[in-house]
Order: sequence, then C-alpha cells, then structure tokens
Amino acid sequence: MKPNKIKVGYRDIDVKYSQPQFTTDKLTDCFGQYDNRLGLIEVQQDLEGQKMINTLLHEIGHAIVDISGLNKLGAPLEDDDDEEIVVHQITNYFMGVCTDNPWFLDYIKDNIKPKQNKNKK
Repeated sequence: MKPNKIKVGYRDIDVKYSQPQFTTDKLTDCFGQYDNRLGLIEVQQDLEGQKMINTLLHEIGHAIVDISGLNKLGAPLEDDDDEEIVVHQITNYFMGVCTDNPWFLDYIKDNIKPKQNKNKK
C-alpha cells in the first residue's frame, strides 16, 4: 500500500502517484516533485522498491527544507541547486544506511516513542 498523505512539520502533504506527461510536466528528468503551494508530493506511479522509497524520501526532504525555511532568502539552501545537492546526498546516504543495516528501521520503530514506565500511575 502506497501512502496518500504524510505529515511534515505542521503540514499534511498529499502524495499522488501519476504518469508523467513529458511534454508538459516538470517530471521529464526526475521521478517526483514537491509542490509547496499545493502541499503535494507527486511520484511516478510505476516506480517500485528502492526507487519508490528513494524518490518519496527525496521529495519529503524538499518538503522539510521548504517548511523549515532552509531555502528562504538568506538561508543556507536559498539556491535551488544547493538545495537539490543537499537533499539528493542526504537521501542517498540515508537509503544506504537503511539498506546496509536492515535492523535499523525496526530499531527506530521500536524506540521512536517513549516507553511507558510501568510503575507510574
């Protein structure tokens, strides 16, 4: 099951899977895009496995940069090329960490929320 929404910071971002229209869409040289104004991540629907996950993480990275203000005037990722390089590298290395350490995602899931102290009432 592919997600249709993801919360990033304060925003609920819709996730849409579609075929690119190579003559009109910005998807001609990439697998996805993040649109701040629409609150939308768009991903090519025929992607699977690592390409799907990498693309979704990449676009979430752009959403994080935008929502956190890191790409605003005077911010470290103000230049679109700088943002793309940083998001691309962090996504690819994070994918590598998860691929090379398959236990890591389970570890995160098991420890992401504070454990309830059984002695507290």
